[in-house]
Amino acid sequence: MQLLFSDALSSRIRLASFCPCWLQGAALCIWLASSGLVAAEQAHRFDTSLTLIGNYNDSDMSWLNYGLGRFAYGQSGPDNAAAAEANFEYRYQFDAQWRFRAFVQAQAYSNNATAREIGLVEVELRYRNQLDFNQQVSTRIGQFFLPTSHENIEQFWDSPYTITYSSLNSWIGEEFRPIGLDAHYRYDTDSGERFTLGATTFVGNDSMGALLAYRGWSYGRLRTAYDDVLSLPQTQALSDSGMFGAQRDDGTKPFGSDLDGRPGYALRFNYDNEWLSLSAAWVDNLGDTELHRGEYAWRTRFALLGASWFIHPNLELISEASKGSTSMGSLPAVDVDFYSAYSMLSYSLNAYRLTYRYDVFGANDVDRVDDDNNDFGRSHTVALMWSPDASDYRLGVEALYLQSDRPRTLDTLELVNEKHAVSVSLLAQLRW
Repeated sequence: MQLLFSDALSSRIRLASFCPCWLQGAALCIWLASSGLVAAEQAHRFDTSLTLIGNYNDSDMSWLNYGLGRFAYGQSGPDNAAAAEANFEYRYQFDAQWRFRAFVQAQAYSNNATAREIGLVEVELRYRNQLDFNQQVSTRIGQFFLPTSHENIEQFWDSPYTITYSSLNSWIGEEFRPIGLDAHYRYDTDSGERFTLGATTFVGNDSMGALLAYRGWSYGRLRTAYDDVLSLPQTQALSDSGMFGAQRDDGTKPFGSDLDGRPGYALRFNYDNEWLSLSAAWVDNLGDTELHRGEYAWRTRFALLGASWFIHPNLELISEASKGSTSMGSLPAVDVDFYSAYSMLSYSLNAYRLTYRYDVFGANDVDRVDDDNNDFGRSHTVALMWSPDASDYRLGVEALYLQSDRPRTLDTLELVNEKHAVSVSLLAQLRW
């Protein structure tokens, strides 16, 4: 037993040596604490993942560094970058009905990205009641992802298919995380089918839509933490003398204290059986579109549709689509219709998973203000993941090719409109 413990600990320390010092310490402390706590009391559970990513892309300066690059990595032009993520989840099961869960994230970028290094991603208190053999009701309060994604299906809202998330789920991870109360009713048929109806009322998502309107669509794996501030591009409209110069200088805060005192809502439906999963959702944050303490409340509403089909036990077809609008100001000063969709084919064989994903996205500027917020594009992504059965590690390689059209004018009056971009990523991940 002592030898096994030593081997496991040494393997984790070797991998952690590639990370920043604070990530090494945090990961090691959490693992040691969780080993003791879980052994002592099964009601407590700690889960951890450590992810290292290497990336090359030829896009513009990353949007996380006040640029207009589509990706989360890179200072300018063709660039190599590295990132490290450490995700920690703690769960306490009070009894069969009550559970507490918290998800904390630590991250570091080699290119000085503005995203917060350590932050709270999810925290919730859940109550679940099994009415009978077929029926269940559940409520939860806190900050949480809605169960709408067919791509980000793993713990820590991660994806087993690709390193970089689709444009749709990249945006969800960046700008949409309800803070409020959620309830759902589930009915399981005797034949194995499952029907779920859910409703959510939430606050603290008032600025949702700012990134889409000012920056456009992007690709990444960011899960924005509570109270984090993400950078916005240095456009004329956001300069001190521009139309939206009252916007805070450091960027936009996707999740935090409510701005306008108007709760939003979401409705959803899911159907599942052994080989097919279907989902539909409607989200409206009911923002008042006014300026509050240096931040605009945006009125953002959108529909989500999704499907997962197991064509064969080893072959899966996944697709999601969203269409909506976001606006701000009394005219409105900014009014954008947006859409995003992807289809993904994934084949798994033994320890390998090969995935191809096709994305399309768009943002159509429909306001009368002379500020071009149009954004259209499509991409092809191929990823190969390797994770042996019953193992706690994963390796991956991915290539993404993007074609897009997004006119933007910077303060220097330089026209930035990338037509093509390539991103190549490597991933090494350890979970325990």
